[in-house]
Amino acid sequence: MTHPDHEKGEDSAAPRYIWLAETLKKRIAANDPPVGQLLPTEHALCETYDVSRHTVREALRLLAEAGLIVRRRGAGTLVISTESKAAFSQRLGNVDDLMQYARDARLTPERTAMVALESTMARSLGVAPGGEYMKVSGVRGVPGQPPIAVTDIYIRADLAPPVEKIVEMNGLIIEWIATTRGIATARVDQSILAGAMTEREAEALGCEPGASALRTRRRYYDQGGRVIALSDSVHPGDRFVYEMTLLREAEF
Repeated sequence: MTHPDHEKGEDSAAPRYIWLAETLKKRIAANDPPVGQLLPTEHALCETYDVSRHTVREALRLLAEAGLIVRRRGAGTLVISTESKAAFSQRLGNVDDLMQYARDARLTPERTAMVALESTMARSLGVAPGGEYMKVSGVRGVPGQPPIAVTDIYIRADLAPPVEKIVEMNGLIIEWIATTRGIATARVDQSILAGAMTEREAEALGCEPGASALRTRRRYYDQGGRVIALSDSVHPGDRFVYEMTLLREAEF
Protein backbone atom coordinates (compact mmCIF):
# COMPACT_ATOMS: atom_id res chain seq x y z
CA MET A 1 0.00 0.00 0.00
CA THR A 2 1.42 3.42 -0.95
CA HIS A 3 0.57 6.61 0.91
CA PRO A 4 1.38 9.71 -1.15
CA ASP A 5 -1.28 11.71 0.70
CA HIS A 6 -0.39 10.42 4.18
CA GLU A 7 -0.80 13.02 6.92
CA LYS A 8 -0.69 12.33 10.62
CA GLY A 9 -3.63 14.63 11.36
CA GLU A 10 -2.29 16.09 14.60
CA ASP A 11 -4.26 19.28 13.97
CA SER A 12 -7.56 17.45 13.60
CA ALA A 13 -10.10 17.83 16.41
CA ALA A 14 -11.31 14.28 15.85
CA PRO A 15 -9.82 11.41 17.86
CA ARG A 16 -6.90 9.72 16.09
CA TYR A 17 -8.79 6.48 15.49
CA ILE A 18 -11.57 8.33 13.64
CA TRP A 19 -9.00 10.16 11.53
CA LEU A 20 -7.25 6.85 10.77
CA ALA A 21 -10.55 5.15 9.87
CA GLU A 22 -11.41 7.96 7.44
CA THR A 23 -7.91 7.77 5.94
CA LEU A 24 -8.20 4.03 5.40
CA LYS A 25 -11.70 4.43 3.94
CA LYS A 26 -10.29 6.75 1.28
CA ARG A 27 -7.55 4.24 0.46
CA ILE A 28 -10.06 1.40 0.17
CA ALA A 29 -12.37 3.53 -2.00
CA ALA A 30 -9.38 4.03 -4.31
CA ASN A 31 -8.85 0.22 -4.48
CA ASP A 32 -5.70 0.34 -2.36
CA PRO A 33 -5.90 -2.52 -1.53
CA PRO A 34 -8.69 -3.82 -3.80
CA VAL A 35 -11.64 -5.91 -2.68
CA GLY A 36 -10.51 -9.44 -1.89
CA GLN A 37 -7.06 -8.38 -0.73
CA LEU A 38 -5.75 -7.96 2.82
CA LEU A 39 -5.06 -4.72 4.62
CA PRO A 40 -1.57 -4.40 6.10
CA THR A 41 -1.13 -5.93 9.55
CA GLU A 42 -1.88 -3.94 12.71
CA HIS A 43 1.87 -3.62 13.29
CA ALA A 44 2.42 -2.27 9.78
CA LEU A 45 -0.40 0.27 10.17
CA CYS A 46 1.08 1.42 13.48
CA GLU A 47 4.44 1.95 11.77
CA THR A 48 3.01 3.66 8.68
CA TYR A 49 0.73 6.09 10.49
CA ASP A 50 2.73 6.48 13.71
CA VAL A 51 -0.19 5.50 15.95
CA SER A 52 -0.77 3.07 18.80
CA ARG A 53 -2.11 -0.47 18.49
CA HIS A 54 -5.27 0.69 20.30
CA THR A 55 -5.83 3.44 17.71
CA VAL A 56 -5.44 0.94 14.86
CA ARG A 57 -7.85 -1.54 16.43
CA GLU A 58 -10.49 1.12 17.03
CA ALA A 59 -10.14 2.35 13.44
CA LEU A 60 -10.49 -1.19 12.10
CA ARG A 61 -13.55 -1.70 14.27
CA LEU A 62 -15.19 1.30 12.59
CA LEU A 63 -14.30 -0.05 9.15
CA ALA A 64 -15.79 -3.43 10.06
CA GLU A 65 -18.99 -1.78 11.30
CA ALA A 66 -19.15 0.17 8.02
CA GLY A 67 -19.07 -3.12 6.11
CA LEU A 68 -15.73 -2.42 4.41
CA ILE A 69 -13.62 -5.15 5.98
CA VAL A 70 -13.91 -8.41 7.84
CA ARG A 71 -11.35 -9.48 10.42
CA ARG A 72 -10.43 -13.14 10.53
CA ARG A 73 -8.35 -14.51 13.36
CA GLY A 74 -5.08 -15.85 12.03
CA ALA A 75 -5.88 -14.82 8.46
CA GLY A 76 -5.69 -11.01 8.54
CA THR A 77 -8.09 -8.21 7.64
CA LEU A 78 -9.86 -8.69 4.32
CA VAL A 79 -11.33 -5.84 2.26
CA ILE A 80 -14.88 -6.82 1.25
CA SER A 81 -16.34 -3.55 -0.10
CA THR A 82 -15.28 -0.12 -1.31
CA GLU A 83 -18.49 1.56 -0.11
CA SER A 84 -19.78 1.91 3.43
CA LYS A 85 -23.19 0.50 4.25
CA ALA A 86 -25.79 3.24 4.59
CA ALA A 87 -26.75 2.85 8.22
CA PHE A 88 -24.83 3.60 11.41
CA SER A 89 -24.69 0.37 13.39
CA GLN A 90 -25.25 0.39 17.17
CA ARG A 91 -24.73 -2.82 19.10
CA LEU A 92 -27.05 -3.64 21.99
CA GLY A 93 -25.33 -5.66 24.65
CA ASN A 94 -24.26 -3.76 27.74
CA VAL A 95 -23.63 -0.31 29.18
CA ASP A 96 -20.21 -0.18 27.50
CA ASP A 97 -21.89 -0.50 24.08
CA LEU A 98 -23.98 2.59 24.82
CA MET A 99 -20.89 4.47 25.98
CA GLN A 100 -19.15 3.52 22.73
CA TYR A 101 -22.09 4.97 20.79
CA ALA A 102 -21.52 8.29 22.57
CA ARG A 103 -17.85 8.18 21.54
CA ASP A 104 -18.55 7.31 17.90
CA ALA A 105 -21.64 9.47 17.30
CA ARG A 106 -20.43 12.84 18.51
CA LEU A 107 -22.94 15.36 19.85
CA THR A 108 -22.96 18.91 18.55
CA PRO A 109 -24.95 20.84 21.18
CA GLU A 110 -27.21 23.61 19.93
CA ARG A 111 -29.16 24.66 23.04
CA THR A 112 -28.79 24.32 26.81
CA ALA A 113 -31.23 25.33 29.54
CA MET A 114 -32.14 24.49 33.13
CA VAL A 115 -35.62 22.96 33.15
CA ALA A 116 -38.08 21.04 35.28
CA LEU A 117 -39.55 18.00 33.54
CA GLU A 118 -43.14 18.69 32.56
CA SER A 119 -45.59 15.84 33.07
CA THR A 120 -45.91 14.69 29.44
CA MET A 121 -42.15 14.39 28.88
CA ALA A 122 -41.61 12.86 32.31
CA ARG A 123 -44.23 10.22 31.57
CA SER A 124 -42.66 9.40 28.19
CA LEU A 125 -39.25 9.02 29.84
CA GLY A 126 -40.66 6.93 32.67
CA VAL A 127 -39.81 9.21 35.61
CA ALA A 128 -41.68 11.48 38.01
CA PRO A 129 -42.33 15.06 36.81
CA GLY A 130 -40.49 17.99 38.29
CA GLY A 131 -36.92 17.94 39.50
CA GLU A 132 -34.30 20.26 38.06
CA TYR A 133 -32.28 19.17 35.02
CA MET A 134 -29.87 20.70 32.56
CA LYS A 135 -31.36 20.06 29.11
CA VAL A 136 -28.84 19.77 26.27
CA SER A 137 -30.28 19.58 22.75
CA GLY A 138 -28.25 18.87 19.64
CA VAL A 139 -27.41 16.64 16.71
CA ARG A 140 -25.30 13.48 16.76
CA GLY A 141 -23.22 12.26 13.86
CA VAL A 142 -19.98 10.91 12.49
CA PRO A 143 -17.66 13.45 10.83
CA GLY A 144 -18.13 13.53 7.07
CA GLN A 145 -21.49 11.71 7.15
CA PRO A 146 -25.14 12.86 7.37
CA PRO A 147 -26.41 13.36 10.95
CA ILE A 148 -27.77 10.22 12.60
CA ALA A 149 -29.85 11.63 15.45
CA VAL A 150 -31.39 14.63 17.12
CA THR A 151 -31.00 14.26 20.88
CA ASP A 152 -32.30 15.84 24.06
CA ILE A 153 -30.28 14.97 27.17
CA TYR A 154 -31.56 15.78 30.65
CA ILE A 155 -28.77 15.86 33.25
CA ARG A 156 -29.59 15.94 36.96
CA ALA A 157 -28.87 19.52 37.99
CA ASP A 158 -26.46 18.69 40.84
CA LEU A 159 -24.36 16.57 38.45
CA ALA A 160 -24.50 18.85 35.41
CA PRO A 161 -21.23 20.19 33.94
CA PRO A 162 -20.59 23.90 33.47
CA VAL A 163 -22.34 25.11 30.32
CA GLU A 164 -19.06 26.30 28.78
CA LYS A 165 -17.69 22.73 28.90
CA ILE A 166 -20.58 21.11 27.03
CA VAL A 167 -19.14 21.84 23.58
CA GLU A 168 -15.75 20.36 24.55
CA MET A 169 -17.30 17.03 25.57
CA ASN A 170 -18.57 15.90 22.15
CA GLY A 171 -21.48 14.26 23.96
CA LEU A 172 -19.41 12.25 26.47
CA ILE A 173 -21.47 13.65 29.33
CA ILE A 174 -22.08 10.38 31.20
CA GLU A 175 -18.34 9.62 31.20
CA TRP A 176 -17.61 13.16 32.42
CA ILE A 177 -20.02 12.66 35.33
CA ALA A 178 -18.27 9.40 36.25
CA THR A 179 -14.77 10.86 36.18
CA THR A 180 -15.47 14.34 37.52
CA ARG A 181 -18.43 13.86 39.87
CA GLY A 182 -17.48 10.33 40.88
CA ILE A 183 -20.93 8.95 39.99
CA ALA A 184 -20.72 5.99 37.62
CA THR A 185 -23.61 4.57 35.61
CA ALA A 186 -24.64 1.18 37.02
CA ARG A 187 -27.76 0.58 34.91
CA VAL A 188 -29.43 1.90 31.77
CA ASP A 189 -33.09 1.33 30.93
CA GLN A 190 -33.86 1.80 27.24
CA SER A 191 -37.05 1.93 25.20
CA ILE A 192 -37.03 1.71 21.39
CA LEU A 193 -40.03 2.98 19.43
CA ALA A 194 -40.84 3.25 15.73
CA GLY A 195 -42.57 6.36 14.45
CA ALA A 196 -42.51 9.28 12.03
CA MET A 197 -40.45 12.46 12.12
CA THR A 198 -41.86 15.80 13.09
CA GLU A 199 -41.08 18.84 10.95
CA ARG A 200 -38.48 20.05 13.46
CA GLU A 201 -36.72 16.68 13.59
CA ALA A 202 -36.83 16.28 9.81
CA GLU A 203 -35.34 19.72 9.25
CA ALA A 204 -32.45 19.04 11.64
CA LEU A 205 -31.70 15.69 10.02
CA GLY A 206 -32.23 16.67 6.39
CA CYS A 207 -35.21 14.35 5.93
CA GLU A 208 -38.80 14.70 4.77
CA PRO A 209 -41.41 15.33 7.50
CA GLY A 210 -43.22 12.11 8.26
CA ALA A 211 -40.24 9.95 7.23
CA SER A 212 -39.74 6.76 9.22
CA ALA A 213 -37.80 7.18 12.43
CA LEU A 214 -36.46 5.17 15.33
CA ARG A 215 -36.76 6.80 18.75
CA THR A 216 -34.66 5.72 21.73
CA ARG A 217 -35.34 6.82 25.28
CA ARG A 218 -32.86 6.03 28.03
CA ARG A 219 -32.65 6.37 31.80
CA TYR A 220 -29.21 6.27 33.39
CA TYR A 221 -29.04 5.19 37.05
CA ASP A 222 -26.29 5.18 39.67
CA GLN A 223 -25.51 2.29 42.00
CA GLY A 224 -28.18 3.44 44.45
CA GLY A 225 -30.92 3.55 41.80
CA ARG A 226 -31.03 7.35 41.47
CA VAL A 227 -31.45 8.91 38.02
CA ILE A 228 -28.23 10.41 36.67
CA ALA A 229 -29.52 11.51 33.28
CA LEU A 230 -32.23 10.91 30.69
CA SER A 231 -32.10 11.02 26.91
CA ASP A 232 -34.57 11.15 24.05
CA SER A 233 -33.13 10.59 20.54
CA VAL A 234 -34.68 10.32 17.08
CA HIS A 235 -32.82 8.51 14.26
CA PRO A 236 -33.70 8.41 10.54
CA GLY A 237 -34.92 4.91 9.77
CA ASP A 238 -32.52 4.48 6.84
CA ARG A 239 -29.40 5.68 8.69
CA PHE A 240 -29.45 3.71 11.90
CA VAL A 241 -29.47 0.01 12.77
CA TYR A 242 -29.54 -1.72 16.16
CA GLU A 243 -27.68 -5.02 16.30
CA MET A 244 -27.48 -7.65 19.03
CA THR A 245 -26.33 -11.20 19.48
CA LEU A 246 -28.48 -13.56 21.55
CA LEU A 247 -26.96 -16.69 23.03
CA ARG A 248 -28.94 -19.67 24.25
CA GLU A 249 -28.09 -20.56 27.83
CA ALA A 250 -26.79 -24.07 28.38
CA GLU A 251 -29.48 -26.57 29.32
CA PHE A 252 -28.78 -28.82 32.26
